[in-house]
Amino acid sequence: MNSLIREGKSWCMAPPPDEMTVAEIRSSLTCSKGFASVLAQRGGSEWARLIDPDRSRFHDPALLPDMETAISRVLDAVRSQERVYIHGDFDVDGLSAASVLFLGLQPLFPQGGLKVEVGDRRTGHGVSRAFVRRAIEERFSLIITADCGISNHDEIAQLAAAGIDTIVSDHHIPMMPLPPALAVINPLREDSTYPNRYLAGVGVAFKLVQALYQRTDRPAPFHLLDLVALGTVADLVPLAYDSEIENRALVREGFKLIAEQQGSSNGLQVLMESLSLKPDRLTASDIAFYIAPKLNAANRTGDPKVAFLLLTTRRRDRASYLAEVLLDYNRDREIAQQDLLSQARARLGELDTDPRGDGILILDGKNWNEGILGLTASNLIDQFGVPTIIVSHGDRISRASCRSVRGFDMVACLETHADLLLHYGGHQMAAGFSLVPENLPELRRRLIEYAADHAPENDRSTQGRIDTHVEANEINHRFHTNIRSLAPFGVGNPAPLLLLEHCSFADLTLVGARRQHLKGTAVQGGDRLPFIAFRQGRHLLLFETMDNAGVVFRCGFDDWRGTVQLDVVDVVDSLSMTTPSLADAKPAEDLG
Repeated sequence: MNSLIREGKSWCMAPPPDEMTVAEIRSSLTCSKGFASVLAQRGGSEWARLIDPDRSRFHDPALLPDMETAISRVLDAVRSQERVYIHGDFDVDGLSAASVLFLGLQPLFPQGGLKVEVGDRRTGHGVSRAFVRRAIEERFSLIITADCGISNHDEIAQLAAAGIDTIVSDHHIPMMPLPPALAVINPLREDSTYPNRYLAGVGVAFKLVQALYQRTDRPAPFHLLDLVALGTVADLVPLAYDSEIENRALVREGFKLIAEQQGSSNGLQVLMESLSLKPDRLTASDIAFYIAPKLNAANRTGDPKVAFLLLTTRRRDRASYLAEVLLDYNRDREIAQQDLLSQARARLGELDTDPRGDGILILDGKNWNEGILGLTASNLIDQFGVPTIIVSHGDRISRASCRSVRGFDMVACLETHADLLLHYGGHQMAAGFSLVPENLPELRRRLIEYAADHAPENDRSTQGRIDTHVEANEINHRFHTNIRSLAPFGVGNPAPLLLLEHCSFADLTLVGARRQHLKGTAVQGGDRLPFIAFRQGRHLLLFETMDNAGVVFRCGFDDWRGTVQLDVVDVVDSLSMTTPSLADAKPAEDLG
């Protein structure tokens, strides 16, 4: 099915689900065939587990490697009244993880028994040498990391040599050998039996606190799940994969706390108020596109400690002040981002290279703002569709942020060229590294060769997959409620994409500050449904003349009118709907 309004876009239908499973779901839930089809596709015979996942989907933290060693050591520190130094990374996941450890451990230690460091861009991700010096000078005996540490072998060895125990709680890909810490809690360890391999850093921190509370017969620390939801969504870990849905359950329970204003973070509530976000209507996209960028602005153009203090303060007046500081940082970030993007494009114009031909884009500049490198890489990926690396040249050390595309493992790429790097780490889709400046030309040459040998299979990003057909008479309040029972939506659990065939359009009008959105009514036979097509106002005349079209949409809701509506993603020609299905077409990994 070819798009009528998006150049080069095409669609295919997902393989039809088992009809007996669809019939079973319809009988059990008394629901529409469309919703039953979506549920059968995603859950198969275990479809019931997908509806409203709750705390019963949480796994035992004791299944994580080294958990017993870690909690025994923390409890020894409690009994001996040792001071504990928490080191978190400075992105939203790291900030959330450090906040969970700080708030979770507070009841176990005397006032002043915990100190927190969240790092900054100057020292880079992970445990820095400056932190090691401070820990030794201030005579700490126990360090706990949050969302970092797995690649800090030398720094942790230095701490161990000074008699300081380290507990690493991290979720990044382990580099071998593991750091010489007392305990390394990471679900990606080869010897891990933990069912959910894709816990965020904040999820690992929560599991450590949960295990401690279980051992000390304290009520489970579910009040911290608002922060767990924040970091899990912000770090774009899969909310679901195969039949594993713990991340989705963690986020869903966190959203419930936020809706009831019962979570641990007053600062998060205040920040949401300043952004005019409704707690009872919070979505993953609200976190990804509104909340997380404000918190990340602190590490890009300001001081990340401001974001940590906001998440952990118990005073609303202080939270209001800190939220204002973050909004100021974010305005500075927007200016800096546009400036660096302009410099990067100018630099690209100077180079005799074709990113699409090379299969990778590598740009560098003198003293570019390290806090904006990753954002710039993401912008250029949107333009060129190839893995992108942006390097900031320093006098002695250059640092880079990397963003990838589906099918290209960025960490594996960096690992292949580790001999040229001082430090590297991250995920398949996002990573970073440092190196001495004179190694960059050789690295560039090697990366272009590597990209040519490891190019993703023919990219199908222009082809999307539709979950199922529906009929207009199925779309009502109950259908919307059923679809929302599969939320939160995000990476690994996209909002269902649906197809309504043989439609025409009426009541068309342009809306929005610049009249860029198109509202109207989709008509199928005698049934009429309101719709909105965001950023499609320029296609008004086409909609007016279309007949017998297929509407690709997500089931939305118009808060103003209190009605279910179609959130139109695309319009296709119904005459081409016999196109064979491609099961491996790209699903929409949205954050709706």
